Amino acid sequence: MPTATANEEERPSRAHRRSARFAKEAKALGARIRALRNAEGWTLEEAGERCQIEWKHLQRLEKGALNLTFVTLVRLAVGFRIELGALFVGDDPPPPRAKRPAKKRGFVITPRP
Repeated sequence: MPTATANEEERPSRAHRRSARFAKEAKALGARIRALRNAEGWTLEEAGERCQIEWKHLQRLEKGALNLTFVTLVRLAVGFRIELGALFVGDDPPPPRAKRPAKKRGFVITPRP
């Protein structure tokens, strides 16, 4: 039975992950996810809960540092209450919704007038 050697060509999927195009697209999608989260006024933790994604995973997605699965894309669409295709369309995020006061350890932080 033949064994793999270090000199053999790597799989195309791995080669693509190191390409400039992959990095560009991953960062663009991450920026779109961050813009959607910011438009909602959500923290990483809040978005993670709504999308059923660990907040640290979401943070890496926003940086463009992870290869997303289809399941993750669907979770993001459901959490943000958008169509799946909206994750890939447009440069501008949706208009911001009314912001809620931030909460920190049970206290409500309101901006000064």
